[in-house]
Amino acid sequence: MKALVVYGHPLDDSYCAALRDRAVGGLRAADHDVDVLDLYAEAFDPVLTADERAGHLAPAATKPHLADHFARLRWAEAVVLVYPTWWGGPPAIVKGWLDRVWANEVAFDLPPGAPRIRPRLSNVRRLVVVTTHGSSKWVNALEGEPGKRIVGRSLRLLCHRRARFRWLALYGIDRATPAERQQFLTHVERAMTRL
Repeated sequence: MKALVVYGHPLDDSYCAALRDRAVGGLRAADHDVDVLDLYAEAFDPVLTADERAGHLAPAATKPHLADHFARLRWAEAVVLVYPTWWGGPPAIVKGWLDRVWANEVAFDLPPGAPRIRPRLSNVRRLVVVTTHGSSKWVNALEGEPGKRIVGRSLRLLCHRRARFRWLALYGIDRATPAERQQFLTHVERAMTRL
């Protein structure tokens, strides 16, 4: 399987970086073809400009500055997002990547006069999020887990009609013991070997 791992954390020595490494290690151990997109290392600009917003439905060819990202998304059969959950959702750089790259003629089509978008990412059969939360699962459930819903409900609808979604989250990371952190790293690696 061709797996695009999208990583969004500014620190190379973070626990999130260790999660990325274990996810990539698990994917490679299972002989998946892996492309790692480190948004901070590539200095990805998450800002949706006024021109881009005005041309939201413009053809993908009118956005050559995003062509490499479009190609990587079109290539993938699995998209694995690795990021910390901040304020209930992904960091701005990850959300900006979603806003700018999951675009018309890439992730969806909206034909003139059509009542709703049509999915285009039939190549993507797996969506996985690997994340951490400072608060407990209970607190996140009360908040409605908006980050989980963005991927599991919205993005999944743009993928293959039978695309499967997996949410791998370590809740209460601020209070997690070293053993709990290690256990989650192992869980993530194993989950990726079974993708």
